[in-house]
Amino acid sequence: MTLILIFLPIVAAAFVGLLDDPRAEAAKRTALGVALFTLIASLGVYLAYPVSFGGFVSEFKLAWLPLVGSSLHVGLDGLSLPFIALTPLLTAVSVLASWRKTDKGFFALMLLLQGALVGVFAALDLIVFFVFFELVLVPMYFMIALWGYEQRRYAAVKFLIYSLVGSVFMLAAMLATAYLAAPALGRVSFDYLDLVSVAGYLALLPAAGWLFWGFALAFLIKLPAVPLHTWLPHAHTQAPTAGSIFLAGLLLKMGGYGLIRFNLALFPGELERFANLLAVVALVSIVYGAYVTLAQRDLKRLIANSSVNHMGYVLLGIASMTAVGLHGAVYQMVAHGVITGLMFLMVGLLADRTHTREIAAMKGVYNAAPILGGVLWLALLGGLGLPGLAGFLGEFQSLWGGFLADVTRPYVWVAVFGIVILAGAMLWTIQRVLLGKAEGALDDLNPVEVAAAAPLVFLAVLLGLVPAALTPWIDAGVQPLLTLVQEVLK
Repeated sequence: MTLILIFLPIVAAAFVGLLDDPRAEAAKRTALGVALFTLIASLGVYLAYPVSFGGFVSEFKLAWLPLVGSSLHVGLDGLSLPFIALTPLLTAVSVLASWRKTDKGFFALMLLLQGALVGVFAALDLIVFFVFFELVLVPMYFMIALWGYEQRRYAAVKFLIYSLVGSVFMLAAMLATAYLAAPALGRVSFDYLDLVSVAGYLALLPAAGWLFWGFALAFLIKLPAVPLHTWLPHAHTQAPTAGSIFLAGLLLKMGGYGLIRFNLALFPGELERFANLLAVVALVSIVYGAYVTLAQRDLKRLIANSSVNHMGYVLLGIASMTAVGLHGAVYQMVAHGVITGLMFLMVGLLADRTHTREIAAMKGVYNAAPILGGVLWLALLGGLGLPGLAGFLGEFQSLWGGFLADVTRPYVWVAVFGIVILAGAMLWTIQRVLLGKAEGALDDLNPVEVAAAAPLVFLAVLLGLVPAALTPWIDAGVQPLLTLVQEVLK
């Protein structure tokens, strides 16, 4: 099943690209059909996953590069499954949001991006992970560069350069890790499970700190954490609506996922050693992200900068190395994917109608278009972490986990100010954009747009009121890692 979830969208992307389809009618229907099929399949695996098992299911392993110790090894566990299910969902939402586009290449790129993202979250071999990690860059670059706004090429190149710089360090760290672990394994292996089994040996290596930061740099760029975040506002502002949904909903999660999957599992001692520094970076991201959000005039740029704040909580939860903190970090990533994806969807649809993203030029959206305004209202409230919506629980658990750990506790007191500042930014945005008297007519959401927003609205409420829809899977993914960490650190 894992191979189907990865390669069906990639094969479909090639098929769509070869279609004689000048209006992209077949392309968009193919993309939507593949996204929905893989969504149903991933939900089936998600619901069937034995949460008490805490291991990998739907594993597949095939010798790929035996001379260098790499194999096509993929599998799903409680840590990856929420993102595996979120990926086709946001792909389907993005296809519906782009229903008026007539470029088959755009839909082919979305399918390629979906397959590559699932590959990132399912990879259990370092080389395979790196291949998919890099493959994600290709469709994302072209989506921004070809279908973005005025400064799209600058934004696309900046996104690409930042990503490639991080990838160089990550690849070097991967090669060095496999080479240095060979004496303990008796062979060179890039298999994730092999390397995890000798995490205690890796912890004793003099180069462990360098290896840790080789991985961490790539993931902190993707997260993104201040000061490695400057590519994000440009990419979001210039990307088409679908590109922003993918960026916020999924690409940023590659950073947090990678920190947990690789830095925590392979180098727990180094994570503990540098926890104080990571907590400082998290704190700066939280407060700076909120403050800059407050100052934005462009609605899309406002949401982009709020992501820096939101992902700061993820980093704080990871730095705490507590069960609650790690649980909160994963919950926050999933919730952020849902809520911020919904925000970008609504802002994109609003910009299509008003032909502007300037907050000062918008007023009375709720009165002019109640459904569009109401959904955007809910999304902005979710973005500020309102209890009862998905954004609250992840932030709360990340902060509580940070409070429980001695090394991160002092930073929690200051991080709370980030919540207050961001809440002010979101409420002020609601006042300026949604309230008041509209200056002109505004079309409300059509049935296709309602279909795109509905699942995200449902999840935003479900994950806020029924955390059991997600927490058992996160527990099944996090607890084995914590057990490993305790064995290495004792």
